[in-house]
Amino acid sequence: MNKKIMIIDDEPAVGEMMTTLLESEGYEAMVAYDGPGGLEQMGKKAADLLLLDYMLPGMDGIEVLCEVRHRWPELPVIIITAFGSPELRARAGKFNVIDVVSKPFDTLKLLEQIAAAV
Repeated sequence: MNKKIMIIDDEPAVGEMMTTLLESEGYEAMVAYDGPGGLEQMGKKAADLLLLDYMLPGMDGIEVLCEVRHRWPELPVIIITAFGSPELRARAGKFNVIDVVSKPFDTLKLLEQIAAAV
């Protein structure tokens, strides 16, 4: 059975690229373009990993992460952001994320992190 990876990113091009990349590696990708949409999808179909953008409309990545930790405390999470500040890394670290990855990212390194997490 393929591992399911939820991608929450407000940029459709990033969602499409990540979907193509993950499916080429044998994963099942689910995509949402905002936090509430991603949470709704994960409520219907369990994910094995969450790739979460920080800058999202409505709910930012940390707000989504708070809800994820409340509902799925053990779900592995990797934050992907164009704003990889030390402050964000510190805030995200409090929620036990695997990593905060800055855009543009090294796809091979990200795939290694995903494989290790799932």
